[in-house]
Amino acid sequence: MPKIQKRKYEKIDDMEIDLVIQCTDSHEFYERYRQVFPNKKKGIDSISKIWKRRNEFIKKQQGIVSPEIISGSPHEFGELIIAQNHILAEISGLIKEQILVSKEILVRLPKQVQKYDEPSQKYSETKLPEHKEPEKKTSGEKRKDIMIGS
Repeated sequence: MPKIQKRKYEKIDDMEIDLVIQCTDSHEFYERYRQVFPNKKKGIDSISKIWKRRNEFIKKQQGIVSPEIISGSPHEFGELIIAQNHILAEISGLIKEQILVSKEILVRLPKQVQKYDEPSQKYSETKLPEHKEPEKKTSGEKRKDIMIGS
């Protein structure tokens, strides 16, 4: 008996793909799917399979440039670029000002050099025991060569 080859995935409409991309979680998708497509008799399993393929649809959607983005006028794009440059200039100025203030603070701070002789107050309160190395045993005998027998 010949095997009937079944599709790996069901055919999904563009409207379904748009809906799955708009939703943030599976529950929202299921509810909106039932509202938008009341005549489709898909069960919860079929709808959840569509949700599981969401990342795949998003990747494909990013590869396709939508015509709505391209249809903007050059004047609008110019205004957006000018606004963006203005915001970036403000941010750049604030960062430069912050760097200057930080440098000024660092210059005014006294340089503190701790000497090893003077333990700080933190360490003097909780004194740790000094680490002592074990004494080495010295032997009066000379080492003998090790002979390996056959």
